[in-house]
Amino acid sequence: MIPWIVLRSRNDAEHIGETLRMLARQTHAFKLLSLDNGSTDGTREQVAAVADRVIDIAEGTYVPGRVLNLGMRETTGDVVVFLNADCTPDDERWLERLLEGVTDARVGAAFGRQRPRPDCVALLAKDTEDTFGDGTAQAAWRHCFSMASSVVRRAAWEESGFDESLQYSEDIDWTWRARQRGWRIAYVAAASAQHSHNYTLRQSWKRHFGEGRAEARIFPWSTWERSWPRYVLLPLARRIVHDWRYSVARRDWRSACYSPLLRGAQMFGRWQGFRAGLRPA
Repeated sequence: MIPWIVLRSRNDAEHIGETLRMLARQTHAFKLLSLDNGSTDGTREQVAAVADRVIDIAEGTYVPGRVLNLGMRETTGDVVVFLNADCTPDDERWLERLLEGVTDARVGAAFGRQRPRPDCVALLAKDTEDTFGDGTAQAAWRHCFSMASSVVRRAAWEESGFDESLQYSEDIDWTWRARQRGWRIAYVAAASAQHSHNYTLRQSWKRHFGEGRAEARIFPWSTWERSWPRYVLLPLARRIVHDWRYSVARRDWRSACYSPLLRGAQMFGRWQGFRAGLRPA
């Protein structure tokens, strides 16, 4: 059966043309479902010209888990591929390689590598490479996943859908729960795409606040793990030290000076979100 690609978009005119051109070059056949969230910059029109189907998500109604569940319900097949409109495949074998990640029936979902775009701020590019890369770093983490370039097995989704109450990390939550039920989650480094954002300090704080709030609900936490030294102080110090080593090696003094500001915004935002997420429980 020809797989569906669910393409989520919102005002992605800067990258949508390139993404659609790379999709047209794929070696593996597919059908395209567009879920557009009120684009006003021509994104919807460009996607609609090539998509097999377009579903409009009204302004102000976008809830990540709800939209992902909609994408699963409105497609067919044993596996469904998800791609963000601003996540541009690197080559014509992106889809072929991503699908190879779920050839094992025990794999409930797989995600591809993401590379920073050429204009990405150095430290944010470093974060992207640290998160993805060859997969070595993430293998040591409790859990890692990204919906931006991914494939989901329908059987795993039918057991339990995406949480529609989360505004962030709904993909982390869903794959974590799938793992607890015995599904494997695979990383496919060979299926790479360009995807990055140059967040301001305020945007970094906001994103990490949302992620911290979500992970307070998603994972179990011991008293030590949710303490200020363990959750904030040690990771903050470690990241700044790593940034300084990275900056010195590159003779990038601007990044060395920017690191404490960026990491402070990220970690304090995450801590405040984490504490907010713990309160309801």
